[in-house]
Amino acid sequence: MAVTDVIRRAYERRPYPVSDRRVASARFAHLPPLDWVQAIGRPGAPALRRVLVAGCGTGAEAFELRRELPEAEIIAIDFSPRSISIARRVQRAARGRHPIRFFVADLEDPQLPRLTGGDFDFISCHGVLTYLPEPVRVLRNLAACVRADGVLYLGVNGEAHPGDRLRPWLNDRGVSTGEMRDERQLRVWLRLWDRLQADAKFELAGKPATFLASDVCGPYFSNWSLGRWRTAAERAGWRLAGSGMVAAQLRRTLDGAAYRPLYPAKCDDLCVHFDAASPASFHCLLLRRAPVWAWDGTEPAVPCVVRWTGLHSLRIVPAKRGGLAWAMLRSPSLLLQLEWPLAGREVVALRALVRARGRGLPWPAGWPRTEAARRMLWLWVGFGVISVDRAEPAGGPGSDRPVLRQRAARA
Repeated sequence: MAVTDVIRRAYERRPYPVSDRRVASARFAHLPPLDWVQAIGRPGAPALRRVLVAGCGTGAEAFELRRELPEAEIIAIDFSPRSISIARRVQRAARGRHPIRFFVADLEDPQLPRLTGGDFDFISCHGVLTYLPEPVRVLRNLAACVRADGVLYLGVNGEAHPGDRLRPWLNDRGVSTGEMRDERQLRVWLRLWDRLQADAKFELAGKPATFLASDVCGPYFSNWSLGRWRTAAERAGWRLAGSGMVAAQLRRTLDGAAYRPLYPAKCDDLCVHFDAASPASFHCLLLRRAPVWAWDGTEPAVPCVVRWTGLHSLRIVPAKRGGLAWAMLRSPSLLLQLEWPLAGREVVALRALVRARGRGLPWPAGWPRTEAARRMLWLWVGFGVISVDRAEPAGGPGSDRPVLRQRAARA
């Protein structure tokens, strides 16, 4: 039996995440912040209007997206007929105003663009590709389903995921991980495993059987580094636009300007650098269709436009007697708060940038044309404060001045 058929059979036996009416009202905790998706994945683009949930299970993620995007057209697919049947039944009971189109489809099917209708602004594929044997084939299919300015959110296991160590550990103790059979025995060993781990946040023994059937006892795993996932995405025509971890990791490098060896580096390279030094157990990635121009902090050879992403709120504390003003930046989605020093001329430029919002302004547009200014802009791109993109008529990169004092705290 093919690996994909074994996986499908597992989800037919244990639909995920749940199999009752609670799925319509339960919060899907893994949904990426949509303001982050828009700011990093589609800077300057219109609001999401057509969405695909690729691998929807019993529909929890699709129902959450319906609450977040009440006017958008949402299509949700899964290769498990039983899961789709449950999702449809739950939707009928919920009587939503704008129904979601649920139907059975295989992400590896080359006819996927035709079956879904394509032309999506946003595709969400969370916790799916890790367990499929040919992720590049799926990524190619999804690339054919999006608009030119579309974005894919990809949630996949990382190199530090415990599965690569846990599975052989269980097998050596007589617990088969090819398929979850003796759940009681499995949970006994998982309780021991949990007690032996330094990180108590990822306890497994109490997880539902539907989770254990895939994350622990599934027939196939791809627990890859971010660099390897990026390579797979590029083979399928995608470009890495950002990682859900990069802002927090970049913040840790500000003290003492520890980030200096990384400057200048493109955002996708920055994500890979961080994951190579501190591997993640799970990646939250945003992918855009290639080719995508990515600014690396150096003087550009092409016209550029700088945009205020709207991912952070801004409050400016005025300067006192010839001192510097402070830009207070706060992003609840990233759990991040920053303070940045600004001279008077830079305050004016920043206010103009905020007013322009998605339309953006050409560089330098009031910002100093110095390496220190470009370095600050480069940091702001990493934090998602602004985006720097190739402009049609005119532009270029711009920024501010080097950091004198920064403070980050959880929002």
